[in-house]
Amino acid sequence: MRLYTKILHFLLRDLYARSDAARQETTAVSETLHSRLAEQENHLQQADQDRQILEEKIIQLEQELSQIQNQFREFLESSNSAHDERAARSENRLDCLEHYRSETEKRMQSDDETTLGISHRIELLETALRECHIYENPLQLFNKKTYSQAGEDAILLYACAMLGIPPEQCTYLDLGANKPVEMSNTYFFYEQGARGVLLEANPLLIPALKQQRSGDVILNQAVSDKAGETVLFHILNLDGLSRIGDVSEILAENPAAKLEQSIEIRTTCYNDIIRNYFASHAPVILNLDIEGLEMQILQSMDLEQFRPLFIIIEMIPYSRKLTAGIKDAELLQFLESRHYIEYAFTGINSVFIDQYQYQTLTS
Repeated sequence: MRLYTKILHFLLRDLYARSDAARQETTAVSETLHSRLAEQENHLQQADQDRQILEEKIIQLEQELSQIQNQFREFLESSNSAHDERAARSENRLDCLEHYRSETEKRMQSDDETTLGISHRIELLETALRECHIYENPLQLFNKKTYSQAGEDAILLYACAMLGIPPEQCTYLDLGANKPVEMSNTYFFYEQGARGVLLEANPLLIPALKQQRSGDVILNQAVSDKAGETVLFHILNLDGLSRIGDVSEILAENPAAKLEQSIEIRTTCYNDIIRNYFASHAPVILNLDIEGLEMQILQSMDLEQFRPLFIIIEMIPYSRKLTAGIKDAELLQFLESRHYIEYAFTGINSVFIDQYQYQTLTS
């Protein structure tokens, strides 16, 4: 009995000891869990705070983005409105300019037709009066209108008068005729009754030449050292600059110059023109203005058989500024070697006279 009691006491003490250890272990685990829960709660609270801060920043950014979008939309609307207004003003301006141009062309056409009609009637009247020996129109040698760029026609008139050649007998070949009247070295003689051949490669200038120089032969061809070929002709927007060959130097020199188009055109040569249109007799005046190809054409001309009395030729390179003290020495030397004397230089063109004919006419 006593033994059982002792065993029971031992078992109870061991059970109490284990219960106490288990209780202590449970308490420690519980405290650890509470500590971890507290840390997690702290983390969650911090995360909530961070989330709230981020949400506030997102809201702020969304508001700023909305403001930027509104400002950009207002800017676009304002720009479109201003652009539309400018476009409308430009269209109105273009319409006005187009109307003005159209009206101006109509007035110019009307004025041209009126001028041509009056001029024709005056010519008929003067012819009738001369036939009746009622009216004479003596040429005013020192008081005349010049159509040339630098008075070349006035120089020719004086030289012809001094050599006893009436102006109506001054036949001409104009290689590179350009416009029919303005800056023409041959129109004055056309007015006096002389006739000749005008060669112009630019087809845009042919209608005006045919209208105002109807008494002349008009050829829409390019002069070359070989006839019957096809060459590329470059048309520029400025007067007198269209040409065969490279135009890059002109475009670089003059920003206002623009290449409008390039066309293919047939060639003819000086000798064929003389045979076909002058009955193999050289004209009194040869005007040579072919923008850089003068030497090539001169070298191809039969100046032994077909010798013009006068040759007008450009002697300076293209420039937007006044050119002084410069003259093409190669052209000068070539013509002198062919027995042509430089009679006058206008600062742009030289007027050469055939030495042989000059000696004959003045002897």
